[in-house]
Amino acid sequence: MVYFCTSLKLLDMAVLNSQQIKEVNEVIAGIEKSIKPKCEIGAHDKSSLVSLLKAQNLKNEVVYFRCKREYSDAIVTHFVKEKGVIKNRFHRNNQSYIFILK
Repeated sequence: MVYFCTSLKLLDMAVLNSQQIKEVNEVIAGIEKSIKPKCEIGAHDKSSLVSLLKAQNLKNEVVYFRCKREYSDAIVTHFVKEKGVIKNRFHRNNQSYIFILK
């Protein structure tokens, strides 16, 4: 299955080769298994996000997915534009983890 680069909305992203598309699709498939309609998605460093959530007193469950830094923003953008998922306020570009707040 090809999840990534199937829409004309993603033309502003860099062109990826077949190996990169395979890696992105694996991460997207893992995220799609655990995402729910009212979840929020973003990319952030794991240790920094934990401290941010504690400071804000948020008790939501957090699920992390490891990915390459160059792909994190493209994957989050895919879910925001294509799936209608809300981008979390703690999202940062080029991070090694993608998180879902349930």
